[in-house]
Amino acid sequence: MIREARKEDAEEIVELFKIILTDMELPILEKVSWSQLKPALVDAAKRETIRHGYANALVKEIDGEIAGFCFAYDGGLSDEVYEPLEDILTDYNLPLFETSMDEETFEGEWYLDSLVTKPSFRGRGVGKELMQATYKQASEAGLPVVGLNVDHDNPKARKLYKKQGFKKTGEVVLADHRYDHMQKVVNK
Repeated sequence: MIREARKEDAEEIVELFKIILTDMELPILEKVSWSQLKPALVDAAKRETIRHGYANALVKEIDGEIAGFCFAYDGGLSDEVYEPLEDILTDYNLPLFETSMDEETFEGEWYLDSLVTKPSFRGRGVGKELMQATYKQASEAGLPVVGLNVDHDNPKARKLYKKQGFKKTGEVVLADHRYDHMQKVVNK
């Protein structure tokens, strides 16, 4: 079943989010251990006011276990709406996420920020179901387009997104990796 994330899901979500952060090769992961960083990210995930907080997450649950999750939200919301993650990292005496970031999302799109399936559940349609749920969220929010970024080094994900009807609309650089920005019209 797909459901909205809850505060108590934060630790499992963050463990899955680690897969994405590792793939992005963020410099912070070379500066501090996961055991140092994880508590700050769990704290963030328990907040409604953080872009990567539980209020912006959906989870796919199978037999009581979180099989995958995604962060998705209105891409046009300004940074003033969300509490900066940097504040939490500072509270934990951690370095900031040093990344080169192009504009990641765009006005008028529901942004699928992160999507990951637990390795033991891959190949079972978890990612596809989470994507379908984000299309519904976009429609309910009155946004006609879902946008996402896919790393040039992730052809499997690109294939999934193309199969779902996403089309490349541009390129961005995030954490020194090149990504295709892709969009799909979900309602007109």
